[in-house]
Amino acid sequence: MIERYFHNKITWLDVVSPTPEEIHTIVDECNIPREFANDLTSPTPRTEVFEKAGFLKITLDFPIVKRTDIHHPHEVKFLVTKTHLITIRFEDITAMHRFSKEFEVLSMLKGKSKTNVESLFISLLTFFYESLYEKLDYLDSKLKDIEEEIFNDKEEAMVYELSAVSRRLISFKQNIDAHDNALRKLPASMKVAFTKDHTTAIEAIIHQYEIIVRRLQALTSTFVDLRETNNSLLETKQNRTMLIFTVIAFITFPLMLFTSMFGMNTSGTPIVGHPFDFWIIVLIMTLISISFYLYFRFKKWL
Repeated sequence: MIERYFHNKITWLDVVSPTPEEIHTIVDECNIPREFANDLTSPTPRTEVFEKAGFLKITLDFPIVKRTDIHHPHEVKFLVTKTHLITIRFEDITAMHRFSKEFEVLSMLKGKSKTNVESLFISLLTFFYESLYEKLDYLDSKLKDIEEEIFNDKEEAMVYELSAVSRRLISFKQNIDAHDNALRKLPASMKVAFTKDHTTAIEAIIHQYEIIVRRLQALTSTFVDLRETNNSLLETKQNRTMLIFTVIAFITFPLMLFTSMFGMNTSGTPIVGHPFDFWIIVLIMTLISISFYLYFRFKKWL
């Protein structure tokens, strides 16, 4: 599917899951070099930048955090010519939809707003990186929810929640790390493609990228601290449970030994035969249990 947007002499083609016929149409309309059109019909598992005079192509993967298929990132292929901006993607992307609305507003202004293809491409790229802040906000909110639940005596349930957030942080980092080389190569590539120097604008995007990386590192550090805290609390609770079971076993073992002694088939068993032999035995067992309990309390094991 191809959506067309126009502003002055600029044409933006937003293409979703293109067919070979649609790619053939775009290549002919936009004069895309044939050597750069081989992978336009399917996702490419790599981040890359290609350029030649009058043409730029960059492929970027943007992480997913809310869906379950987090290892299937949003891939966008940006192709820029002197008159066209082409974006090729393979699923709906919220950031792209929002940018299209802003572009429609820009188009309605017509002559009141001047822009070119390169600035439009830079604006769209900037918009995508700004959208990553929202994804990091989502991960931040998840970590805050987990922190609250950890101290609400739900350590065991938080093991699974922490694992889910860990997967998202790892996937986010894997996708975003690949952007570094592409962004740093981009100023030189744009100069080759369009002769103009866009270093300042690209450096602003790189600064955005570095902020995202630093915040991701901070969230990862917070995650590690929460996981260690959760594990410590869970281990403490488990140790407490094991201590209680050990104390119970330690108390009941001598009682079982004591009662088994009176079950032996002997002719001279003490107490047995006394009118109150049962109650005497129960009293002795009760006193032993209380003594052990007081001893454990004194040792602060309970």
